[in-house]
Amino acid sequence: MKKAMTLVLALALSISLVLPALAADVELPITPEMETFTIMIDKEDMSQNGWSEKECVAFTEKQTNIHIEWIEVPHSGWKERVNLTFASGDLPDAIIGSGVDVVSNMDSLIALNEYVDRSAPNILQMFSDIPEMRGALTLSDGQFYSLPIGDADTKNEVNTEMWINQSWMDKLGLNMPTNIDEFHDILVAFRDQDPNGNGLKDEIPLLASASSGAANIDRLFGFFGTLDTDEHVRVENDQVIFTPAENTYFQALQWIHQLYSEGLINQEYFTEDYQQFLAKGNAETCIAGVALEWYIDNIILGSYVPDYTYMPLFDGPNGVTYWAREKMPQGTLNGFVITSACKNPEALVRWYDYINSDLDILNLWNYGPENLIWRYLDDGRWELFTDNVPEGSSSSQIRRTMGTGPRAPLYAYFRFRGPDVEKYADRITGKVEANQSYLKFAPAQAITSGFGLVDEEAERNMLLVDIDNYLTQFKANAIVNGITEEAWQKHIQTLSTLQIDEYTALWQSFYDAHK
Repeated sequence: MKKAMTLVLALALSISLVLPALAADVELPITPEMETFTIMIDKEDMSQNGWSEKECVAFTEKQTNIHIEWIEVPHSGWKERVNLTFASGDLPDAIIGSGVDVVSNMDSLIALNEYVDRSAPNILQMFSDIPEMRGALTLSDGQFYSLPIGDADTKNEVNTEMWINQSWMDKLGLNMPTNIDEFHDILVAFRDQDPNGNGLKDEIPLLASASSGAANIDRLFGFFGTLDTDEHVRVENDQVIFTPAENTYFQALQWIHQLYSEGLINQEYFTEDYQQFLAKGNAETCIAGVALEWYIDNIILGSYVPDYTYMPLFDGPNGVTYWAREKMPQGTLNGFVITSACKNPEALVRWYDYINSDLDILNLWNYGPENLIWRYLDDGRWELFTDNVPEGSSSSQIRRTMGTGPRAPLYAYFRFRGPDVEKYADRITGKVEANQSYLKFAPAQAITSGFGLVDEEAERNMLLVDIDNYLTQFKANAIVNGITEEAWQKHIQTLSTLQIDEYTALWQSFYDAHK
């Protein structure tokens, strides 16, 4: 991987770098003299360098006079580090990453309304383009304390699909599964029939990992007509249901345990870190039969990517399958916050606004320099391409090294997506097709994005901490060791002590207010 990334760095230096044009309606520089801010970031595991080394950072500093000292936190320890940072009171100027508990930390955050309304034309345009966005960000005091990050695009309405090795299927004479029994049989064939042809029993029939949100086997609960999301609730007939108390959840646990006990699921699912998980997908010999991911090239070595296609879903044994969709508005609403330690919050709001001002600067941050893995076409559209991806690397690794990837302080891609402005690469076409296929299995009603009443939200978040801690251990034990009817009844009793009725009622109140 290091050799591959050295090639990428050399290629980037050899490319004639076309820097973004100055965006309309953005007054630059932001500060008359260079001003320094500290920002804590949730670092991408696939990145091979630090944020201070990235071209997007250097270019933006030159344009804005905003110098950032980055506090880079590995994703595996992100939540704990954020919590400790707020508890200690030793705050950076801002935080960018996979979410901050805005409600619980309001006193340590700065309300952004006045700065956005006065100085951020591109954020205001975002609010105009996505009318529900401002309301979703706003707390019950009428203020909003965060700005979104993420790639807001219709192809991301489903964040994760199942990608199956079609070349292995063809080699073994297998057809796509139409029920869970056939799916089980395919995984067994991947385990036992040496589809990669190396004479070793090294295949992982179902590659998944708890170290990656997109590769989490919680999606498999959907085959039994239930869901396990971050909130542990789903909605049916306008009623919020706490899913870990459903009998269908019990059935799903038993089935997933069967897969795990038979060696059909990655056996280090609960114990490996993301780099170990990534190493499996990037092994020189392909070992993954089915993979859970946003797109297959996020985990599989580039030369094997064409071997995979998305696996269509099918109705489960209870006659229905659910697949979780992203909450709307998309993205991480609490992905960018400015803390009370910041002496010039308006400057950081304008810095975020500038990064979201046009496609050139968005792509520089997200993907790296033009002509590396993205380029403009003669017809005025733009595209992602993989011609420059060296052996041993992937476009996902390049994106996170030469750019910053999906945890960048950006959101405004919805303006620059769609076939009229973007030519879809094969990987994007495949993702679009998979997204549309899986959306058919998304529940008709769902919890939306947004914040609730402050007191209710704080209480709900406090209850969720204990619920999450318990369910993490409970699920791991049930999947690894199995679960009996007696153990399930004990689980139901434990849930009652965790105040799940109160927790569900708080979500019902939120849903009723937002639906």
